[in-house]
Amino acid sequence: MKRRTLGVAAIAVATLTAAPAVSSAVTTSTSKPKIDILGGASFKANRYIQDRMRFNKDVYRLKSGTTIQIRSKTPGEPHTVSVVRRADYPKTVKGFETCFMKGPCGKLGEAHGFPEGDGPPTTPLVNTGKAGFDRTGDSIVIAPNGKGSVKLTAAKGQTLQLLCIIHPWMQAKIVVK
Repeated sequence: MKRRTLGVAAIAVATLTAAPAVSSAVTTSTSKPKIDILGGASFKANRYIQDRMRFNKDVYRLKSGTTIQIRSKTPGEPHTVSVVRRADYPKTVKGFETCFMKGPCGKLGEAHGFPEGDGPPTTPLVNTGKAGFDRTGDSIVIAPNGKGSVKLTAAKGQTLQLLCIIHPWMQAKIVVK
């Protein structure tokens, strides 16, 4: 994971300087709560690479006990939906490097069993406590153009901070109703 994520950190430099603002859209639960992963990359020779990968919402308001459907609409790279502490959100390019080296991106990458080079993780779902999505360290890997689901078991009133450990500019939260 280290070689791959260091390259992602370099891409983040261009992303921070050239990415359009993301809306602060909010979603509330429906009969099928879902998180979609959107975006892609653009490239201009000798100018920039811009990565627009993101969660489709910044805030999800969902009921405890619901099953969240997660879909990646991006080809080529996997993603994670990982619960982290708010303080773990990288806010700068240096923060991305810290996330990969000794922060939650590196630690969760190891927990998932991401290989040093390319290849799938050995553990697609990580739970730090009982089964379900309810605490820091819970994480699921979504394959390129893939799908997955997690049961939201966090208590009403709890807020879960979400991060993609592969693309740490992808940040959102779930407010549990």
